[in-house]
Amino acid sequence: MNRAPSRREAFTLVELLVVIVIIGILVALLLPAVQAAREVARRTQCTNQLKQIVLAIDLYESSRKHYPRGRVGCDPGTQSASAKAGLPTANCELNKSYSGFVEILPQLELTALYDSIDFENGFWHNPGRPELLGEDTHLPANRTAVATPVVTYNCPSDFRPSVVDWSKGPEAVGSYALCMGTTGPSGGLDPIAVKADNTGMFLYARKIKRRQVTDGMSRTLYVGETIDGHLKPTSNRWTAAARHQDSLRSTENPLNTPTGYGILYEEYGYKTNGSFASRHPGGGSFAFGDGHVEFLVDEIDIWTYRTLSTRANGDLEGVVYDSTPAPR
Repeated sequence: MNRAPSRREAFTLVELLVVIVIIGILVALLLPAVQAAREVARRTQCTNQLKQIVLAIDLYESSRKHYPRGRVGCDPGTQSASAKAGLPTANCELNKSYSGFVEILPQLELTALYDSIDFENGFWHNPGRPELLGEDTHLPANRTAVATPVVTYNCPSDFRPSVVDWSKGPEAVGSYALCMGTTGPSGGLDPIAVKADNTGMFLYARKIKRRQVTDGMSRTLYVGETIDGHLKPTSNRWTAAARHQDSLRSTENPLNTPTGYGILYEEYGYKTNGSFASRHPGGGSFAFGDGHVEFLVDEIDIWTYRTLSTRANGDLEGVVYDSTPAPR
């Protein structure tokens, strides 16, 4: 008995289009959730790195009995002005200018990198020995160190290259900066207000001690995020401590102030605002002196934001500020 051949069912064009549309809708719904989950993971890693940095700072303070300097060494103008103002001064003969992030490398278990640096002849340049300078902004012995990225200093949400290659050679950048205090670009290059006697924890040459932090560790900013290079190719270097643009920032401008806006200081044709900034949506992560990390929102009251950056103003008693707990 012969059977009639069966007719195979097939998708119609309309059905196929419906399936494609449904898949597209599902992808559109799921993609933001996946991206948000990835950002949460990145922010969690950023939080952990900030905690590591604060722990390294505390270990440094425990062994040295003072906090890392924001910038080791200073320019002669800062030294003479500090002396006139009766402030502690440091020997600025070598004009070393390396950052506090360099000082805490051993506490981050990066002793080999620390030991590779030539500190004896100055880190970046030595006015007394011009033959060491040549065409580079840093000494030949330190070219490898300044071009070495440190994972702990790079936020995973910061998509910039970790090494910038410019006319004077490659230099590694970071995503974090030490807090100088409230005085920023409005002070320009003022050797006192900006460099030697700012209101924060990390200054030019000065060794701040624990007893000087009277605002309380839980209310004093140590480290914040920074991504704004102000269009200057060498900005955000973790090894350097140029105010307003590298690893020293202030709270004078609001968090995440865009390049070219706010209170500005212009140098070499570049306008800098010295603000903290991050790639995380809605704000930025900051580490406090007691080791906790908080995500401060962009809308934080500017007065509150600035007072968090002071070490001894006694001006935050009872203040509640806008923040969200850091992810754990």
